[in-house]
Amino acid sequence: MSGMTDDGAAFQPGVEEVTFPFRPRVTYVGYRAFGSGDGPVLVDPKIAQKLRSAAEFAAAERRIAGGLLYGRAWSDDQGAYLVIEGYLEAGPGENKDDRIRGDGTDDFTLSEADLRLLREDAARMYSAFLEAGWWRTRAALGEFGPQDFATQASLVSPGGVGLLVYGSGVHWGTAYLGPDGHAPDSAGTLAATQPVTEPPSAASLALEPEAALAPGPELVDISAGESLLGEPLPGDVAAAAAQAAAPAPARRARVRRLRVAPSARVTSRVTSRVTSRRSAVEPASEEYPGPKTPADVRFVFWALIAVVIAVAVIIAILVTR
Repeated sequence: MSGMTDDGAAFQPGVEEVTFPFRPRVTYVGYRAFGSGDGPVLVDPKIAQKLRSAAEFAAAERRIAGGLLYGRAWSDDQGAYLVIEGYLEAGPGENKDDRIRGDGTDDFTLSEADLRLLREDAARMYSAFLEAGWWRTRAALGEFGPQDFATQASLVSPGGVGLLVYGSGVHWGTAYLGPDGHAPDSAGTLAATQPVTEPPSAASLALEPEAALAPGPELVDISAGESLLGEPLPGDVAAAAAQAAAPAPARRARVRRLRVAPSARVTSRVTSRVTSRRSAVEPASEEYPGPKTPADVRFVFWALIAVVIAVAVIIAILVTR
């Protein structure tokens, strides 16, 4: 691998220790991950999807696709890691060794002409990225062959990666790390196991089993290893205990407020808006009865009217006589 990041860090063959800019890997939750701890490789899901499409297209044409990978190197409390965020593909059909034989084997490698053209394109497209390794396809599930390991040794520096991507089947592909092409200790999807409110501890990250990744083909863990998780720090244990000890009714009340209050506010605003609009365009109703009179008051009122009428009738009789 060669190249510089925008922060000035680069992989340097033969150098025992290189310092990379700090960035918690929880930043890349959801990325495909090969390996854990110090030295894993994370692949942007969009790049993984494009590589799969290239593999499917090549398989349909009975040829091998391949090219170079580009990304950035970072470090966090667990160690250094590499993030693949770009790729270039060698011109299809221009390499005489990219054809698949009848028995399914091939002699694919990136020629000097391929590498020269790819690196010229990378100087324009990925000037701020590292050349992080290489990739190639296979029509179906399989492994690197002797020629692939020779290519890996010539193109990949410590910390780099070679990706083998399958053009069919449920499996997406696998990774070979470093110039020797060793297997990662795990393969999956990077996931945070707790909400991130501060820089994560070693226990806040895990590699999910790839079966949980949907949609899309699965990764292949060629070492069949388990991900290695550190013990939680005391602060993490205390925070988890405090959260678990919170009264359940209070938590439910907060959820209800979040769910109900916004709709209530919207309803109130709509109701008041409709009422004010109607009052502006409609005349006041003439049939409004006013406040209701109590029943006993109405009885006294009508009794007084009856008495008045009776007195009037008596007076009228007396006057006529």
